[in-house]
Amino acid sequence: MAIEQNPELSIIVPVLNEAEELPALFATLADQQGVSFEVILCEGGSSDGTQLHANQLAVTCPFQMHYLRTPRGRGCQMNAGAAVARSGILLFLHADSRFSESDALSAAVQTFQQQTQSADTVAARFCLRFRRQQTTPSLAYFFYESKARLNRADCIRGDQGFMLTRSFFRKLGGFDESLPFLEDIGLAFAVENRTAWTLLPATISTSARRFETEGLCERQVINAIIANAVHLGWDELFLALPGLYRCRAESGRLLLFPLLEVIRTLIAGHDPGWRRRFWLDTGRYVAGNIWQLFFWLDVRRTFREGQEQTETPGPWSKRYVRFLEPLSRSFPLAVVTALAVRVWFRTLLVTSRRKMF
Repeated sequence: MAIEQNPELSIIVPVLNEAEELPALFATLADQQGVSFEVILCEGGSSDGTQLHANQLAVTCPFQMHYLRTPRGRGCQMNAGAAVARSGILLFLHADSRFSESDALSAAVQTFQQQTQSADTVAARFCLRFRRQQTTPSLAYFFYESKARLNRADCIRGDQGFMLTRSFFRKLGGFDESLPFLEDIGLAFAVENRTAWTLLPATISTSARRFETEGLCERQVINAIIANAVHLGWDELFLALPGLYRCRAESGRLLLFPLLEVIRTLIAGHDPGWRRRFWLDTGRYVAGNIWQLFFWLDVRRTFREGQEQTETPGPWSKRYVRFLEPLSRSFPLAVVTALAVRVWFRTLLVTSRRKMF
């Protein structure tokens, strides 16, 4: 009796009402050549026939598919998938992930295996592209795609696909299951505390539908607020966020005022000492991100010249590191930035309220 060999790669995908995404996901994976892999779909409680669609697609797909029922929550779902994975290399994907090249996974696995020859603590992600309804070049999306190439945990997200050795993933403790979201941010920083992220020589694309429907500006405002809250350890906000995500106009566009008003109320509920520390720490965090303004100048030049994204620092980024980076950690700048953020927040609160009412 032949002994079945373990696949080179275990692909773990959390799913929740993803029936529409599955055909394209299976197609992009079926197109991959030169690497053996299994696909583990981690079901979080779908009601749209996701499992039926998956079983139908699995009949003709050239890879093994396992369907696993788990409690809801992407962190919990992916941890459950990792627990039953048969390969020593794990790849966590989203249901809307796609590959344009048929050798993307084989090139990624080859690079990853070369890294593991010298260390077991290896984590990697793909270059990122957004799939947009409009084909007109966009500086905003070009900027976010360029940021995803940087070896900084605060720029790395689950949309890029996370590839880790199973042993390293276990050492990290897996994904944080305490919240229904933000699991990718937590793992990105956990990896950075142990080793540097590797950028794989292949590109993954993700749907820009959420940005296009909700509004790119509105979504980025929320993402910036979330990033600051993560940095400050302000878990109080995260308990309110899931419900606030449902505050949308009929068009699907996010309404900022309900979120901003909850933040204002939460902050006002603390004593003056806490509020001063909150705004000062926020100022420090924002001051520490001034590098993005200089990085944006480099990206804009690259975009206008029609060049490809690169992780190599441009002239503006180099000037920032040389002349301004030490200043970004100074107390006076933190105070000035804190005041500027408070003015920005209050202005945004007023303007978003007018738009809503």
